[in-house]
Amino acid sequence: MFEEDLKRTGKDSNIGMRLPILMSQLGLKHVECRISDKINFLDQNMDVAQKNKLYHSLEQEGIGQNPGDAEHNISNLIARGLSADEAKRQYEAELAFSSVFNPDSWLMYAPNMKISFGTVMSLE
Repeated sequence: MFEEDLKRTGKDSNIGMRLPILMSQLGLKHVECRISDKINFLDQNMDVAQKNKLYHSLEQEGIGQNPGDAEHNISNLIARGLSADEAKRQYEAELAFSSVFNPDSWLMYAPNMKISFGTVMSLE
């Protein structure tokens, strides 16, 4: 789907995979990358204030949100490269999840983030 988005909108959702190469090409040295090991665990045994804070943070990220209009969302998924059947199943899965996700849910969520870094060498 990311490749189709790039063709359709010019938005490169795979930029994270190319950042180390771009950084090296720009002259950074000792370029490295790693994957964030952060995992959010909505634990029903945690402090209520912390649990509510985490739930609202997850909600702000779009976790468990109602996907909205079926026809519109399915069309968007098809435009991004899914088949009609795949798009319908994806929409139905998101709709089902949105109907059961609430502050009393148990959830582990790993927002896979790639972190790239390098050293800028002085021209001196």
